[in-house]
Amino acid sequence: MLELTPHGLHLPAAALWLDAARAPGRVFVSHAHGDHATASPAVLCTPETAAIGARRGLRPGDVRTQPYGDWHPHGDAEVMLVSAGHTLGSAMLLAREARGTVLYTGDFKRRPNPFAPTAVVPTCDVLVTECTFGHPRYRFPPDAETIERLVAFCRDALADGGVPVVCAYPFGKGQEALHHLMAAGFDVAVHGQIAAMTEAHEALGARFPEAGRWQRYARGTVAGHVLLTTPASRRSPMVTTLPRRRVCLLTGWALHPGARNLYRDCDAVLPLSDHADFDELVATVRESGARTVFTVHGDAGFAGHLRGLGIDATHLAAHPNAAPDAVQLGLGL
Repeated sequence: MLELTPHGLHLPAAALWLDAARAPGRVFVSHAHGDHATASPAVLCTPETAAIGARRGLRPGDVRTQPYGDWHPHGDAEVMLVSAGHTLGSAMLLAREARGTVLYTGDFKRRPNPFAPTAVVPTCDVLVTECTFGHPRYRFPPDAETIERLVAFCRDALADGGVPVVCAYPFGKGQEALHHLMAAGFDVAVHGQIAAMTEAHEALGARFPEAGRWQRYARGTVAGHVLLTTPASRRSPMVTTLPRRRVCLLTGWALHPGARNLYRDCDAVLPLSDHADFDELVATVRESGARTVFTVHGDAGFAGHLRGLGIDATHLAAHPNAAPDAVQLGLGL
């Protein structure tokens, strides 16, 4: 039911490749992050992923969109997309054919996301799951606790006459952070990349809390605001020229043992992530009821942990952004 090809994972009955960078046929794109983009001309995704991808310059020639929750024929199989809870428009793919069902999670999280329905795991025979945070050290505290710490960080910086700088990935994490900051009543100056994706959210009907306001960043306009920017720009003049700045990075890698040293230019590193943590990954495998599990996009040791639980699990070829090294730790996942 599942093939590992030179182009990546392939569902032969459905004639679909899964998040392949390039393939000779139609590629299922689970969400609109750049590391899951494809150069293939034929794509299957949700309408939201197609719209956001187009705004990011990803314009394949043959885009087939499918909403959540309905079965559609693909080749000799039927396919349903369900929310992955990762970003606006993110989807898991469930394929049903004569030999059984395959679930491919893509990137996902089980905790609430203000812009995506909470992920509910369908039962399946074969499960292909990401395992970005598939090590026991990655057990995230409740998001409400992390958000409370973020709000306190920003209030303290403003009370001291400083500028709180919050760093988050432009698509997904940036809008989630903006939602929580505005809900707490902050006015937010937003980096252009995050602003563009925020406008894309609003164009798709997403709404942000009205307790605060947001505006595009312009030089000289951040006083009294939270500056929401990208992880890379914390080293740019936008941030480094600010007097009394205090910098907070939002990333699941905050729990990595080397994080404090790697992010030593930050005053705080908080574990707000749009991925499942270790316990959510294990729960997802159990709830799927799958008799065979393949892990991708993360720590190969997670498959070994599953085997220790009596689950038939194998780790497949590593995703280019898989290992928790200094390169990936800089992504802010």
